[in-house]
Amino acid sequence: MANIDHAGAVEANPVVVEILRGDMVESRHRAAIAVVDIAGHVVLSVGDIKRPVFARSAIKPLQALPLIETGAAEAFALDDGEIALACASHGGERRHVAAVRDLLARLDLSEDDLECGASLPANGAARHEILRAGGGPSPACDNCSGKHTGFLATARHVGHPPAG
Repeated sequence: MANIDHAGAVEANPVVVEILRGDMVESRHRAAIAVVDIAGHVVLSVGDIKRPVFARSAIKPLQALPLIETGAAEAFALDDGEIALACASHGGERRHVAAVRDLLARLDLSEDDLECGASLPANGAARHEILRAGGGPSPACDNCSGKHTGFLATARHVGHPPAG
C-alpha cells in the first residue's frame, strides 16, 4: 500500500534505485512494486501500486511470448536476433530494418501489412542516411516494427489473418 503522511496525503513512491558516479549520486529512481502469488493476490508491495501506469515498450517481451509458445518462431526459423527484435524497440538502424523486411518476406507479407505506422528511424545516423538518400518514413523503420512482425508471424502460424 502507499505510504500516507500525517495529513492523509499519499507520499511519493520510495527510491528503489540509486545510480552513483564515483561517490556522487547521479540519479535516483522511484518505483512502486507489487509481488503477487499465482492467484494474483498481492503478497508484498512497496509504493502506490494502485496508480495507473503506461507500460509501453516495457512489456514487449511479454507480448512476444505467443511467438515462442505457439511454435511460430520455430516454424519460421527465427534466429536469436529476430526474436530479440520482437522483444524490443529499435532505432531504425540498417540491420534492424533488414531483419524486419527479411522476416516479412519469409511470411509472404510486406511493410504494408505492418500496422505500427511509418516513421523515420529514431537513431540519428540512420535517420540522416535515409533522408540524404531521398527516403522518408517507413513502417520497417518504426521502433515497434520488430514486435509487429512477431505478431504477424504468430498470426500466420495459428491461421489468423494478418490485418487487425
